[in-house]
Amino acid sequence: MRFSRIFIPIILILIGIQALSAASLRWDRIEADLEMTPEQENIRASFNVTNEGEERIRISRIKTSCGCTGSIIDRKILEPGDSTEIIATFNKGKRQGMNRNQLDVFIDSQPDPVATLRMNVKIPRLIDAMPQIVYWTPTGNRTERAVRITLDERYVDEVTKIEFDQTKLDVVQEADPEDRSTLRLKITPKSYDNLYRGTIMVHAKGSDGRKAEAKIMTFVQPPPAS
Repeated sequence: MRFSRIFIPIILILIGIQALSAASLRWDRIEADLEMTPEQENIRASFNVTNEGEERIRISRIKTSCGCTGSIIDRKILEPGDSTEIIATFNKGKRQGMNRNQLDVFIDSQPDPVATLRMNVKIPRLIDAMPQIVYWTPTGNRTERAVRITLDERYVDEVTKIEFDQTKLDVVQEADPEDRSTLRLKITPKSYDNLYRGTIMVHAKGSDGRKAEAKIMTFVQPPPAS
C-alpha cells in the first residue's frame, strides 16, 4: 500500500512531463491539401515543427496510415528553439479521386502521438462514370438505367467512342444542354430473361491527344427457371 502511494504520484509527474513536451511543439501546419496532375506519380507536403520548450525532445517514429504514404525527417533531436522539417510523401499508384492520409508523430517515452499530420491528395478523374455498376434483378424494375459521364475538361473534352455488346444492350447517349462536359447514357438490356455480365467502355480524348477511359459494369440476373 505504501509503495502504491509513492508510485501513483510518480506516474502523474511523468504524464505531466510528457504533456508539456507535446505542448511545447509548435507546427506551422498540420494539414495539407494537394492536387496532382495526370502525369505525376508522387507528390510531397512539408510540415515544420519547432521545440518551444526548455527540454530536449526526440521524435522517435512516424506512423503512416497507408503504404502509399511515407515520411522523411530532417532531424529527430530538437534542442530548445530547434526546428525540423517532416516531408510527407504520397505515391499515386492506380488511385483516383480524393485520398486522405495521415502521419502520427511520436516522441520518446510517450505512447500516444503528439501530433497527427493530414495529407489530402486529389487525383483527377479525367473521365468519371456514375454509377460504375448497373444491374437488373428478377425482383427489380425492368427499366433503363442512367449513367452520368463527366469529363475533366482541363485534360479531356470529347467522348470519342462507346464500346458495348450491341447484341445484349441498348445504349442511348444524351448530351446535357447545360453542361457540355457531361453526357448521360441510358442503358437497357435487350433481354431480362438471360444471364448477362458485360462491360461498357467509354473513351475520351483532349485537344493535346491525351486519352482516357471509363468502365461501366453491367449485370442482368434472370428469374429462376420454373
